[in-house]
Amino acid sequence: MTKTEILAALKNLTPEERLEIIETASRMMREEIEEKAQRKAERKRRLRAAAEAAVQDYMPGGALYDLWSADSEPYFESEEEYLNAGIKTNA
Repeated sequence: MTKTEILAALKNLTPEERLEIIETASRMMREEIEEKAQRKAERKRRLRAAAEAAVQDYMPGGALYDLWSADSEPYFESEEEYLNAGIKTNA
């Protein structure tokens, strides 16, 4: 149904029936807004939990510690190798 059809149909209803429809539509909108807020909060909670779980990987002894620590060995053998590791183009 289009909005125009809905508005035309509302004219055929009693004021009490229109009020009931408005109340029902308002309740449905409030529920949708609440569900969206709950999904957003749950997503934020899961992202926070994932970030907190990953912290240990970056601490000394963690699986990713050597990737960023100042005392780890360089990934490239030389500065030239580092500079040549950039994106290659066909140009």
